Amino acid sequence: MTVATDRHELAVPAARDGVVDAVTYRPERPQGRPVLLVPGAGGSLDSEPLVALADAIARCGHRVVRANLLHHQAGRRAPRAETAVPGFREILTAAHLLLGAPSEEHWILGGRSYGGRVASLAVASGTPAAGLLFSGYPLHPPGRPDRLRVDHWPNVGVPCLFIQGDHDPLAEVALLRTHRRKLPRRSELVVVPGGDHALRVTRARSPDGVARSPTAALAEVEPELARWLSDR
Repeated sequence: MTVATDRHELAVPAARDGVVDAVTYRPERPQGRPVLLVPGAGGSLDSEPLVALADAIARCGHRVVRANLLHHQAGRRAPRAETAVPGFREILTAAHLLLGAPSEEHWILGGRSYGGRVASLAVASGTPAAGLLFSGYPLHPPGRPDRLRVDHWPNVGVPCLFIQGDHDPLAEVALLRTHRRKLPRRSELVVVPGGDHALRVTRARSPDGVARSPTAALAEVEPELARWLSDR
């Protein structure tokens, strides 16, 4: 499928200089809901795992906007995820205007790590969405599975998809399986064998001895991603 991509500046009043960098994906024959993706705490809209995720979703026929959060745009450290929610909402409004989506259309929201968590906090506090899509949800700090980031999950009233490596130091898969029960709507978990927090698979961790980049790992789970997206 042919996909056109373009770089833009989203008008976001809360951002430094009033804009946030973004990239749009417009498939030749778009289908389904538009998707907004934002990066992890230390990455940017051009980080490899986020680009790989956006590419995979666009190949499934969905319009995609991947964008910086406000702290990325300003070159600052990530704030507490809760404080990033108002800026995320402004980015969603700007992305909606950019794509010219119908006013009543709800988006699939998510992204990488911290960005996905920000999206989930936005939905838990009232932002309408058709679903949440997480790549490497940061379930807990590295080495601290006792400090779970799930308090808001009972208020996340939309379907969720988790794409998670089973060697992710920020999410023990067994804990994720258990605590998904706190989500009021159906959630699905796609595990990348040997994948780390970025879904990267080294040769040593790979079940078949073949290393995989985030792009290659996502390509292998793309059928499951496409099926979940088509149900929204």
